[in-house]
Parts: sequence; C-alpha cells; structure tokens
Amino acid sequence: MSVVHSRACLAGGTGLLATLAVVPFVSRGGLTFLPTRDGFSFTALVLASQQPVFWLLVTLAVAWVACGFLAQKRSHQAAIWGGAGGCLIVLWLTWAVAVKPYAFGPGAILSFGICLLILGYGLSQTGYIRADTFVAVSILLLAFFVILFILFPLFAILRQSMMGSKGFRLNLPVETLGHYPALWRVMRNSMGLAVFVSCTSTLIGLAFALAAARSQSRFTVILRAFSLLPIITPPFVVGMAIILLFGLQGFVTGQLLGLKTRGIFGFPGLALAQTLSFAPVAFLVIASVVESVNPALEEASLTLRAGRWHTFWKVTFPLLRPGVANAFLLTIIESLADFGNPIILGGEFEVLSTEIFFSIVGRFDQTLSATLGLILLSFSLTAFLLQRYWLGERSYVTVTGKPQSGRPMPLPKGLEIGLLAFCGFWCAFTLVIYLSVMSGGFVEIWGINNTFTLRHYHQLVRDGMGALQTTLILAAISSPLTAAVGILLAYLVVRHRFLGRGALEFTSMLSFAIPGTVIGIGYVMAFNQSPFLLTGTATILVISFIFRNMPVGIRSGIAALAQIDQALEEASVTLRASFAMTIRRVILPLIRPAILSALVFSFVRAVTAISAVVFLVSAKWQLSTKVILDQAENGRYGLATAYSTVLIVIMAAAIALMYVLVGKTTLRGGVEGGGLA
Repeated sequence: MSVVHSRACLAGGTGLLATLAVVPFVSRGGLTFLPTRDGFSFTALVLASQQPVFWLLVTLAVAWVACGFLAQKRSHQAAIWGGAGGCLIVLWLTWAVAVKPYAFGPGAILSFGICLLILGYGLSQTGYIRADTFVAVSILLLAFFVILFILFPLFAILRQSMMGSKGFRLNLPVETLGHYPALWRVMRNSMGLAVFVSCTSTLIGLAFALAAARSQSRFTVILRAFSLLPIITPPFVVGMAIILLFGLQGFVTGQLLGLKTRGIFGFPGLALAQTLSFAPVAFLVIASVVESVNPALEEASLTLRAGRWHTFWKVTFPLLRPGVANAFLLTIIESLADFGNPIILGGEFEVLSTEIFFSIVGRFDQTLSATLGLILLSFSLTAFLLQRYWLGERSYVTVTGKPQSGRPMPLPKGLEIGLLAFCGFWCAFTLVIYLSVMSGGFVEIWGINNTFTLRHYHQLVRDGMGALQTTLILAAISSPLTAAVGILLAYLVVRHRFLGRGALEFTSMLSFAIPGTVIGIGYVMAFNQSPFLLTGTATILVISFIFRNMPVGIRSGIAALAQIDQALEEASVTLRASFAMTIRRVILPLIRPAILSALVFSFVRAVTAISAVVFLVSAKWQLSTKVILDQAENGRYGLATAYSTVLIVIMAAAIALMYVLVGKTTLRGGVEGGGLA
C-alpha cells in the first residue's frame, strides 16, 4: 500500500479551524452576528471558555491538519472516523449550549457540513459507498434531513404523548385516552367515513377510467379534464360549495325547496365532499392500469368465442385489481388525512384530524393531541403498508419487452352507455359545485342578498394580498428545493446500491402516509425549542413544504430514470467526464419532464396546503389557505370563495403551463407519486 497525504483532511481541518474562530456557532434571541470588542461573542472559541468540551472540536480540526501534512498508509481512515465523530460532536455541543434562547447558528451548520463532507470523502475512497464523494455526501446529507424532518417530529409526538406534569410515563397515553370519553366515537367516525368514501370514490374512479380509456365517444376529453380538479382545488372549497348549495341558506335547500335544515353537516356532507375531492384521484390511479392492459389477452378471449361481457368480467376486470386496490387504499389515506372538509362541514361529527387540531387550539392539551396523532398515524400507516404490500407481492404483468399488438376491446354496449350517462351526470354535478364557488364571490350575502357585487374582490385586493404574496413567494422558494431533493433521492435510489438504501427510500416516502395534522403538531413539538428553534419563521414553512411534498419528486424521478438505460451514463464516465458533467449533460436533459412536473406539482401543493401548516403560520407569515379557513369559519363565504377562485385560477395556469411544456403524461406520475397527499 502506497504512502499518501490526505488533502481532504488538510482542507477540512483548515476550514473547520477558520469556522470555529470566525463564524458564530449558535444564535441567541434571533441574533446571530453579535460583535463585541473581542470579536463575535458566539463563536466556538469564545464558547470554549464556558463549555470546555468545545476544545474537542478544535482538537479534531488540528488533528485533521496534521493528518494532511503527515504521510500515511491509511489516510482515509482519519476522514471516516474524524468525520463521523465531528458530526456527533457538533450536534452534541449545539444541544449542550442550546439553553434558551440559543439555537443552531451558521457556525454549527458550516461545521457540521465540513465534517459530513470529510466523512463522505472517506467512505467514498475506501469503497464503503461505491461512488464518488458527491454521491456519498448526498446520501449522508439526505439521510440526515430525512431523520431530522420526518422521523424526529414523529419521535417528538411519541415523547409528548408520554410526558405529563409528573414527568415521563409509559402508561400516560392510556391514562390520557381514559379521560377522553369520545375516543371510540371519533375512531369509529374516522374509519367509517374513510371506508365509505374509499368505496364510493373507487367505484366512481373505476367508472371514469373505463369510460375514458375504452369508450369511443368524444365525451372522454371532458372526463380527462375532470382529473385535474383535485389538483387545482384548495382543500375546503368543495365543503364551502356544499354549504352554499345545501346549507341553511343554500340555493337548493333554501331557495328551491324552501327548507331550513342543517342535515348536510356531519356525515352526509363530509361523505359527499370527500367523494367529490378524491374520486378524481382514484380515476388517475385506475386509468393508468386500464391503459396498460395488453389487448392481446382480450383478443385471445374473444377468439375463443367468449362474449364481450364474459371477457370483461373474466379477463379485463381481474387485471384491474391492483389499480382498484391501490386506489381504495390511497383514498382511505386521503380521507383520514383530510382536514379542510371536516373543519368546514363536520359539525358534531368528530374525526381524528379535527380533534387533534381542537386539542391544541381549544383545550391546549398537547398530550391529548399527540396521543390522538399517534392513533391517526397508525391508521394511515397501516393503509400505506397494505398498499405497498399489495403492489409489491402480487404480479399482474401484462406489459413485456415485446411490442403490444391489437386494439383495446370496446366496452359492452350497455355498460358503455351506462358509464357515459353516470359520468355525464357526475361531471354536471361537479360543474355546479365549482360554479357555486365562483358565483359566491360575486354576491353580497349568499342566500340572503344575492345582489351582484365586486366588494369581496376589492376587499381581497385591499386586505388579502399580503397573505397571497407570502404564499406564492414561499411556494416558489420551496418548489425547486422540493424537486431537487426528490429527483436527487430518486437518482440515488435507482442508480446506486448502498447500505440502508431501502430504509432511506421507505422513510422518504413515509411523509406521503403521515397525515398533515400529525406533521403539523410534530413540527411544533420538535422545532419549538432549542436547538431547533424554527417555529414562527418562514424557514419552518418552507421545510414543511419540502418534506411533505418530496414524494412527488421521488416518484416522478424514479419513473423517468427507469426508462433511461444506465449505459448512457457509463459511456459518459468512460469518456472521462466528471460526475457533475454527466449529470448536467446526460441525465438532466433526459429527465426534464419529471423535473418540470415535480416543480409544478410541488408549487401547487404548497399553495393549497392547510392541514400541516395550520399550526405553523404566524402573524408575520400568514398563508392564503389559513385566511380562507378563517373567513369560512366566521361565515364570510363571499370573501372566502373570492379568495378560493383566485387560487384556482393561479393553479390552473400553472397546470396549463406544465401541459404546454411537458405534456399530459407527467400528470399521472405526479398524482400517483403522492401528488395529492
């Protein structure tokens, strides 16, 4: 073995010494750079006089510099052990000095980054990660972010559920639920609603998928447009529309039928609102399976003298089972996680997502909210695991390497007529729902004074533009970061083999299964204290957008990379192109549609987010969806519907732009990848 110098250790040690001496290690009371006569008061060298353990980090930096000058046989071992130890020391020291009002400062972040870079270099050079330093560091950094922003909030909820006034107790969740008499009713309501909505949404989605893919009618173009509605709709718009139509002053109940009833509130209204919201999601999932069925199988059945009905029930429908099962489980997750419709239409029909919210906002009981959050998480996670098991263990392969021949079998005539009639009725009803939302912003008081007015839009321009600008700015900041993180993680998972690859992929996709209210209370409990003091800032909102919407980029990236032959990248490397050049000149141009779809979908989801951010907004950083929710709760439906109409127009424009740039095929990948979670 040759004797070498470790330039990485020399550079890393020098950089770490400079960081510890110059850059503030922690921030205090929101202030980072607080100069004194002797320099910045919060650098690591200054803090070492109060916390002697800081000299461990200084010693590590000096040791790295020495390793860089000394010739060694195993110079990379110093990078591995020093990098791992340095990361742990930085985290430990920041936690040790993080007595309020201290928090992570730029010095701690930069020091951690240097240690992580050196660790990645060592793992790459020794072959523990068979890739260059960039890939190794990316794997480590993404793993750290996933642990910090997905697993750590869940751990904070678990810890809070067992932390009472008398300290930590394992049996505290049981005691907390024992003093919550509505537990079984709330659980029964949540699961009963989720199963009912999942059944109705899956059946409607199946009807639309069959009609859109197999009907010869030109009406199918409208059915395709129907699939865009949940993407561009804020989460509680459908609930408000149902109130405008069927509430106490509703157009149908009040003006047409002369009824004064609150019957739409509770289970009937929630079931209708969620079915309207999630049936298009089921349609998108099932439509991809319908279109992938090999026509040769149906032709073989017809050749053997089976009729169209017999072929449909014995050949076509069994091949659709994975899509139907996927849509069923997906809509269960969506229903359990839904917060916007229950908060508007729930009435006395309590569900877990809203009870978690009221436990904090109404009862100020974080222990109860954490315990209920764990129950909701267990329901959603069970459905998520069943979904992965169903798709992972069963094989319904009909697409092979051979080109498909033949045309898809038309539907039986009676079935086609019935499906088109039902889909036409449902589209017309959906259109009425959306027209009521838009018209609600142009009348004085819906159902009482229907005089035309632009007052609500004038008020929106006068009072609501601040929240709208904040929403668009934060969404614009988070969407490229979301796409970059998702696409990079997809590339690492698809193209590289490393220890913990499966765990990293599963954990990163876990944010799709975690309900938004659980994410929200987890972030409050995890990042409302030192050293991660982020609540009340724009940073926590951007972070929640990134890691909540990350599955969009991951699934889009995986789908795009699966179609690219790895030989193209190997050829680039063989021609001595660097990894960065290979990424820039080969990979990125080929996955451009996936990048654009991830950008647009993450932007749209950030604009429409409510359940996760309802706990994270502040007076300084207010979001449009929270403003709409507040107006709707106070009965100001005119301003709420005007605001919703503006958001729908903005998001429709974003989706139309993506249609122009990349085509309609990427829409399906975005939704299946968690685009609507």
